[in-house]
Amino acid sequence: MAKDKDYIRMIHTDKWLRLRRAKLTSNPICERCQAEGRITPSQEVHHVKPVEDGLTAREKETLMYDPHNLQALCHDCHVKTHTELGRSGKAHAKRRAAEHRKEFIKKFLS
Repeated sequence: MAKDKDYIRMIHTDKWLRLRRAKLTSNPICERCQAEGRITPSQEVHHVKPVEDGLTAREKETLMYDPHNLQALCHDCHVKTHTELGRSGKAHAKRRAAEHRKEFIKKFLS
């Protein structure tokens, strides 16, 4: 789970819970399994572009609540997706923090 404070705040809002429910209702089958010819119920909603990639709270909100940035997945596919993208573990967190610093400097201090 993400440790970004903005993400943690937003994941508990009614707005997110309604959007999550709508995504799982409209896509009851895991999108990744379906593409691979399997039928597995979707259980989790994955943000294709991570919410934590946003530099400002506004950018994070845009990524969080964009229905086109969501993918309905089963738990196993969600874990596989994060692992394949290298978006898990301490190394990823350090890399993301370094990238954010660079982006922040470029956007606001250059």
